[in-house]
Amino acid sequence: MKKKIFTIAMMCFGFVSYSNAQEYNLFDPADVDADGWIWFDTQAKIDKYIGLADNENMQYDESGKLIQLVCADFDPYADSEASPTVIGAGTEGDLGGTDAKTGAIKVAPASASMTANGGGFAIKMPSCTSFNIMLSADSKVYARLLGAEAANKRFTDYTVVSAKYSTVFAPLMSAGQKTWTDMHKLNSGNEPYFDYESATTMYAYYQNLTKNDIFIHGMKIMTSTPNSGIGNVENGSFKFDGKTISLDGMANISVYNLQGATEKSVYANSLDVSNLAKGVYVVKAANGEKAYTQKIIIK
Repeated sequence: MKKKIFTIAMMCFGFVSYSNAQEYNLFDPADVDADGWIWFDTQAKIDKYIGLADNENMQYDESGKLIQLVCADFDPYADSEASPTVIGAGTEGDLGGTDAKTGAIKVAPASASMTANGGGFAIKMPSCTSFNIMLSADSKVYARLLGAEAANKRFTDYTVVSAKYSTVFAPLMSAGQKTWTDMHKLNSGNEPYFDYESATTMYAYYQNLTKNDIFIHGMKIMTSTPNSGIGNVENGSFKFDGKTISLDGMANISVYNLQGATEKSVYANSLDVSNLAKGVYVVKAANGEKAYTQKIIIK
């Protein structure tokens, strides 16, 4: 069984400090809400994070986006899609009904309910301490979770993490909305054990076993790995050597912590940040012609 990282408190915006561990949001702080959730309600966020899997070979595309959409596995191989304007089900289970959310990954249906050939989404995690999604549907939802430690595996060869919600006796939810938390704690109970709570890189795959579209509106994924592991950064005229932010010209430079508070702000072409505490920060720099938003890590 894989080694695990156990967390004892909820995160706060981007990360939380524990006595023995630290958590980081998988998504950029600028893209999540105050509770750490990313919502797929703008085209910018969809373009940044969501793309297609290698659906011809039915595997994760290492050159693709973080979240990858998987088509249904039966003819006519309906595509899963993402849109900031698609409207999901309301709290009573009717599409566009009461409190329905706008913006979602629309997961392609299976050929029949409780049948493992529907569409899905796959996501690469550098580590995982918490995995949660918010979804809606206009019918009962059946689903299963799968995973792998290698990118070159076909989705059909992934290990089943949990099929707990794949039968008529135990649907994941009735028509309506659900915030599915603690997905990282699930496992099949059978060898080989595989779950998402991991200190190392792995691939999670959600598959729709429902004969209806399922709408994934948001996610909250926490890791024990600083986002993308960036230390030194060079992005166009934006440079960071671990201590100093440098630009080609004068600009308004602001440095924010992951709670959104301003740590430093100056109009200059460089800024020394070596005196800030170790951690992840968001830098915004603008000179009227160009604007940069960049994440840095101070070690």
